[in-house]
Order: sequence, then C-alpha cells, then structure tokens
Amino acid sequence: MPRVPAVDGEPVDVLLLFPPQTEARFFPYLSLPYLTGHLRRRGRSVHQADLNIALLHEILRDPRLLDAPARARGGDGMSDWYRREMARAVDRHIHEIRAHVMRKTSPGEFGAARSVRLARQALELFVRDTFLTSAWHGLDELDSAVLRAADRPPAASGPAVEVLHRLVNELLTRHPPRVVGLSVAFFSQLGPALLIAAWVRRLSPRIKICLGGQQIMLREANLSVLPGLRRTVDALCWTAGEEPLERWLDALDGTIPSTEVPGMTWSPRAGNAAPAGNTAPPRRAPTLRFHEFGPPDHIGLPVRSYLNEGLEVAIVSCVGCYWGRCVFCAYGNRSLPPGRYQQATVGQVADAVETVVRDTGTRFVAIVDENTNLRLVSKAMRAVRERGVRVRFGVRSRLESSLTDPAFCRALAEAGCAMIAVGYEGNSQRLLDLMDRGVRAADYQRIVDNVTGAGITLRFSVMGHVLDERPEEFEESLRFLAANERHLGIDALELMVPEPGSRLAQDPERFGVSLDASGRLAGNPELSYLGGRVGYPLTVHGGPSRTEALARLERVFQVVRPGRVSAVHPPSRRAADRGGRRSADAARPHPWVRTVPARLDAVPDRIVVADLVWERFYALPCRDVEQHPDGLLTARTARGQRLLARLVDVSAAEPCRAVPAAAVAPHIRRPT
Repeated sequence: MPRVPAVDGEPVDVLLLFPPQTEARFFPYLSLPYLTGHLRRRGRSVHQADLNIALLHEILRDPRLLDAPARARGGDGMSDWYRREMARAVDRHIHEIRAHVMRKTSPGEFGAARSVRLARQALELFVRDTFLTSAWHGLDELDSAVLRAADRPPAASGPAVEVLHRLVNELLTRHPPRVVGLSVAFFSQLGPALLIAAWVRRLSPRIKICLGGQQIMLREANLSVLPGLRRTVDALCWTAGEEPLERWLDALDGTIPSTEVPGMTWSPRAGNAAPAGNTAPPRRAPTLRFHEFGPPDHIGLPVRSYLNEGLEVAIVSCVGCYWGRCVFCAYGNRSLPPGRYQQATVGQVADAVETVVRDTGTRFVAIVDENTNLRLVSKAMRAVRERGVRVRFGVRSRLESSLTDPAFCRALAEAGCAMIAVGYEGNSQRLLDLMDRGVRAADYQRIVDNVTGAGITLRFSVMGHVLDERPEEFEESLRFLAANERHLGIDALELMVPEPGSRLAQDPERFGVSLDASGRLAGNPELSYLGGRVGYPLTVHGGPSRTEALARLERVFQVVRPGRVSAVHPPSRRAADRGGRRSADAARPHPWVRTVPARLDAVPDRIVVADLVWERFYALPCRDVEQHPDGLLTARTARGQRLLARLVDVSAAEPCRAVPAAAVAPHIRRPT
C-alpha cells in the first residue's frame, strides 16, 4: 500500500500520539513510526503526532509564551532571577535557535550545540511547576491527580497545559480518528498521557482509546485497576502494538470478534471485559514476529526539527535483548523465555536503513536496541554501503568481548559506526558476575583503546548503588573513568532502580537487597530527568545507603571531565587534549553567561556567574578576580588566572588581553 500522510479534515483509523514529558527529543521516538508503517501497509489511515516535541515548537514560534512562566513566582529571589534571565537569553538568541532546531540551517557563531541546549532550557522553563512535570509517590496519587487536572479548565494549570490541550483539540478536529493510541515509553509520560486520554474522552466520547509502550508492559496489572483509568481508557496493550492495533480495527469493522484481538487488557468501558464473577478469558499473545514487520514510516513527523545537533533518525534491529540476563533490566529480562527475543535479518536491517535515509535525508542513523548484536549490524551496514547508501550510525551495547578485537572495531568504523553507548556499573568483577552482566572488567581498558583507536566515540551511562559495592571497588571504578576521561563522553549518572518485572524485583534477597513493595515509587530525581527510571525503593544489606551511593556519583561528576561529547558536562579542552589554558589574565563571559546580583548571594566577597546554556554556576573570589563595568573579568592573583582559565576551558568565557592598569575603570563587584 502507498505510504501517504493523513489529509487535514479527513477521518483516520488511528491517531497515534507520543505524549510529553520526556527528554526523548533527539529524533522521533520509534514506537510511532513502526506502528504507523505497519498499519499503513495494511491499508489503514494513520496520523502520527509527537506532542513531546510539539510543545517546544510552539515556544520557538512564539517565545512570548515564556513571559508568564518567567514571572510565575512573582518574587525576587535567585530562582526568580534565573527564570527571567533564561527567558531573556532565549529571546536574545531566538533566531539562531529557530534556524538550527526548526530547519537545521546554520545558527551562525552561536552554534548548533548551544542552540539545542538553550532550546531545551526554554522548554523546561515553560513546563516547570506544571502538571506535566509533577512527581508521583504512587500510582493511586497519580490517578487522582489526573482526575483533578481533567476537571479544571486547562488554562488554570498554566500555559503549557493550555497549549497541550489546544494541540490535542486541533488534532482531533484535523484528523478525527476511530482510535487514539498513546505510546507511553517513560514513566514521566504516564500522567500527561492519562490527562490527554481524559481530554479525548470528553471532547469525543465515541473515540476508542488505547495506551501502550514500555510503561504499560511494565505496569499493566497495577494500572488496570486505577479507577480514573478504567473510566477513560478502553484498552491497555501489554505487548508490541502492531498486531493488536491491526486486529482491533478489524474487530471494530466487525470482521472478527473482539476475543481474537491479541495483546490487550480491556477496561470495563470497552465492553470486552469479563462480566463480574466470570473468569477472564486467557490472554492472547500476538503471532506476528519482528521479521514480518517492515521499516518505520516517518511521513508526517517533523524529522528535521528535533533537538539534535544534526538530522538523526532511528531504527531497531531486534525486539528484546539477546543477552537479557542483567538483573536490573526489566526490558531485557522479558527476553529470557524461549521465543521472546526476536532479531531482524541482515536484509531487514539494511532495508530499514535504506528506507529512513531515502525518506528523511538523514546521514546518521541511531540503532536504539537495548543491546545491539554488533556482528549483525556490522554485516547489515556493509550491505547498506554495497547498495550505495553512505550513512554513519550509532549503537548501544555492553562492553563485551567482541570489542576486544581491534580488527572488528576497525571493521565497525569502516561500516560507518561513529558512536557506541554503553552502560558502566564499575570495574568489580564480583559485582558484574552478581548482576549477570556477562562481561569481563579485565577487558575494559583494551575495549576503550580499541574502540576509540578506531575513531568511534564511546559514551558511558554510569550506574551507582550497584548492590553492595565496597568503598575500594568504587574507588577503582572511579580511577578507571578518570584515567580514560579524555576518550569518553558521559550521557547519564543514575542510581540502580529495580523496575517491575526485573530479576532484581522478582527475587531481591538473592542479590542481597530488600524492596519496599507497598506501592511507594522511587526513581532518580536528583540525577535523571523527572526521576528517570521508576521502580521500588531499595535497601542493600551490608552495602551503601542511598545517600552514600548518591555521594559517590557526585564524586564521579566532580572528578571526571569527559573529553568527548557529554550530556552532564560542558566540553572540556583540558580533558580533550590534555592542553587548554593553564592561566588567563582576563576573560569576557559569553552573552549567555550572566553575573548573579550580589544581593542574591549569601556568601560575601565573591563574583558568581551563571552559564545559562549548561546550567552551571561558577564562583570567583573577589580577592582573586575583579569584574569591570563592561563585564570583563581580570585576574588579581595567580589563582585568579587559573580560575579564569577554567572559565575559558568550559566555554563560559573568551580569553582577552589584560587591560593596562591605568586604563582600567574602577571595578564593580557585580550587579545588585
């Protein structure tokens, strides 16, 4: 069947939505394009909309939307000052941000990286302190909050919620659907998804509503009993959604009975649930396999307008994880029963890459499996090149034995591999074995040398609270990171969280931990966006407390200065080339670096500057550094020279020639 976008004003079979609020804004999240591609190939009309990125686009089109959030608190404290300065910085650079984020054209000297980060800060300012970024201590609390939010006028919940409601209403008007499907990949999307479902139910009562995605797979049993959800949602999809949605549409057409729809848990309002007192029918699993699915279909999504420094799209090469045994990984652990792990063929991966390159014009493809089979992908990407398609790619993997072979790493690079993202739980073989990671710490240094020596960027996600990690084990792991900092990027720092369905959650005592299963939720609010992974509160017998584990990760943050692209640190010239400036006589902060007014700082006799792009504050003692009326910073002491060099090193300031003493106007401490 031809793959065409839905036409405005014409009904569609399915409206697929990716709700806020998540950091998955680098490229279209894959659930929508894969579902859309499958359903369109089956002759169904589909419109797909990424509301998570749409909120950002609304701000970039009309930055005045930030006016109310910038003055929301109405005070004059540090937080109020910071909000206002952030809004001013966005307004000052809005043309550069639009150029890069919306069109992927040159943002000039401001640069792509700063455009992406400042756009992200604009969105965070817009949604801050709203329902979209609320934290929940339990699912019952979340369900009740959704009902209250749905009963209020959207404007009463702030501009971000009002804009989201308008976007949903416009979609229902432009593409009136029979079914609305909401893909809930991250826990932070669950509240907004349920709120959108409640709005849809009120705006168009006859529409069928389904929730699917990773969070539904993890929490379907607990979600299905929530009173608000049961009144709003027709179905929860607890497996891959292609076949369930296809067959549900057949059932709505009357061509099959609803009992033949696989992968769904029906709510009472759907009319398919078992009557009270009757035994529920057995769960029907899908029969379609991954190798029967076609490539993703991005038509209708704004692929050029995501928060990335370049144009990037994604594919997957499998369902599940071929290793699947890491005790903390609920997603991988679902692959353990026979037949659950499903892998594409070499030709299928090559077809998917060729399709997305042709459809979008991308020159970078992210292969976003939980754990990619590197040998499969290497063969597939060589096949892509043999077809005349030149594209770079990134993968996610363990630090596994195949990477100890330098020839294999070079072959990956020659096939176009530019980046490998890996999880790092430390260098203790004792702990790696206890977690069933299937890797050897003794191989790590060779792997780092091989991968980076082949010209492939290596990016770590560092996990803490790794069971009963001993102090000496942590120190050894930290030394490894510090010794290799110039070769690495760091994407995330996070504490281990036992998610429902993981081996750790199913048998905690086996791994020396106990879990709070009372319904209270735990995540990573100090380290991860909106809490990151959410699961059971964890206590380690004879191991570090959560506070101690968090302090260890804070040490990683303070000690390790990644030399490659990093999500947690500004670029460091020191780590990148062991060079950079050792001293600077004078430095001028960039326009996006603002001086904090002295009245807002409780510590006297210092200058504090705030980098609004990287959300970092730098303190400069007045005995070492002085600031002049035009903002120029000059060193008074050798320590001041080193501090200014540090500002230059992290791209917060440009080095300048020192102003002759006779020409210097009386210095100012900072604005008051």
